Amino acid sequence: MAEFIKDIIKIEGEKQFVRDKNSKAILSRNYEGLKAYRIQKNQMNQILEYENDINTLKSEITAIRATLEVIVNKIK
Repeated sequence: MAEFIKDIIKIEGEKQFVRDKNSKAILSRNYEGLKAYRIQKNQMNQILEYENDINTLKSEITAIRATLEVIVNKIK
């Protein structure tokens, strides 16, 4: 972390942003915002995982239904 502090330049009039000496990129120091972003990203990934699980279950139910129809038709 000490190396990181050496490689940044404070931007005059800005408390939330600094400039990287090497890449000249402007970086945010808003750690609370980053934390909120990561939480939101994790929640979105969880929702996508649930969506994939639901779609898999739908496919499996469709396959089970088709199999049951074949069995019922053979019994008749």
